[in-house]
Amino acid sequence: MQIDKFTKACLLAIVILLTILVVKPVFEARESYAAKTVQYEVVDSTLNPDNANKVLNEQAKNGWELVAVSGDGGYGMHYIFKR
Repeated sequence: MQIDKFTKACLLAIVILLTILVVKPVFEARESYAAKTVQYEVVDSTLNPDNANKVLNEQAKNGWELVAVSGDGGYGMHYIFKR
């Protein structure tokens, strides 16, 4: 069976495209999933609920996320934020 020039050209194009699809990801830069820059901030506050709301809302406005709360055994609280 004789294959004409058009069929050969199509098969060659398919092989080239498949090769590009397979080889291209090998040479592309991969995105790192490690944390780029993480900041932490500890804010001390009294146990007063009004003060706690004020602190939480202010930090949220500045892009901080509350990740932990710790008490010191007295009336103070430590709020740990991350962004």
